[in-house]
Amino acid sequence: MADILIRNVSPRTKERLRLRAKRRGKSLEADLRETLERIANEEQGVGKPKVGFGTWLASISRPGSDDLTGILDELRSAPLRRVDFE
Repeated sequence: MADILIRNVSPRTKERLRLRAKRRGKSLEADLRETLERIANEEQGVGKPKVGFGTWLASISRPGSDDLTGILDELRSAPLRRVDFE
């Protein structure tokens, strides 16, 4: 595995990232690694298949669905994209 060193990150940013990782139940390193991998995969068009909004909404509103905290974190970190109604 390769190492990446990022310099000059403000203490405030580092603390906010640490708290984000804590909310997700991960270490800062693990959370950042996962985030970087997701971003890299999005750029290559790899990752989760696209599903319609209605399908997604129904899937999270059923009993036994994933923890809503994780779902909300995913929504907040998702890139914005145009809506395609077709």
